[in-house]
Amino acid sequence: MKKTIVAIVILALFAVSSLAALEGEVVTVNGKVEYQGSGGSWMPLKSGDTVNSGTMISTGFKSNATIRLGASILSVKPLTRMTLTTLSEKEDVVDTEVYLDVGTVKAEVKSYNNKRNGFSVRSPVATASVRGTVFEMGDKVTVFEGSVEVATSFGQTRTGNAGQNMDVTGDTLSNQITEKKNEMNPISVSSLPSTESASPVQPIATGPGAGGAAVSPTSVTITIQ
Repeated sequence: MKKTIVAIVILALFAVSSLAALEGEVVTVNGKVEYQGSGGSWMPLKSGDTVNSGTMISTGFKSNATIRLGASILSVKPLTRMTLTTLSEKEDVVDTEVYLDVGTVKAEVKSYNNKRNGFSVRSPVATASVRGTVFEMGDKVTVFEGSVEVATSFGQTRTGNAGQNMDVTGDTLSNQITEKKNEMNPISVSSLPSTESASPVQPIATGPGAGGAAVSPTSVTITIQ
């Protein structure tokens, strides 16, 4: 009986050690940037603060923040609201997932403790998973280097390679993969979904055709090193 209990304790300790939560560190903050922990209230974000899984970050006009996630650097651009949904270290991989509600983020993803990186960005309409890649995500996914796998909420998947575009319309990926243009129009952002908890910063629609028309909710640039 004692041996059984000891074995269970050892297995439990092993399970805990094999999945360790990491903390992110705020490196720089410019302008009005606020954060909300799980179930907490909105507070000003400051350099030196730590962020955990479940932390929501909101930036104002001409405001931005830089956050170190393991060995990776995440830059949160103006008029952005995002949530760090996952930041954990396993035996052979560091898992990072960002939910981008609205706005733009840029990530420089690097190996941490010589482990593989599992890095993904989710938006209201699709999920983009990094495959050693540079890409931009909005109403379309543009691949600059490597390849990107994109999946909609209905399970439709496409893989794009360097120099290709994949259009995302609603919850549908276009069957046609096109060659990207040398220049891209600014990506617009929409107002926050009414079902989400209110952020202290309200993004506004910008760019061509903003008006009252429906616009792309997200834009993300990821650089892998």
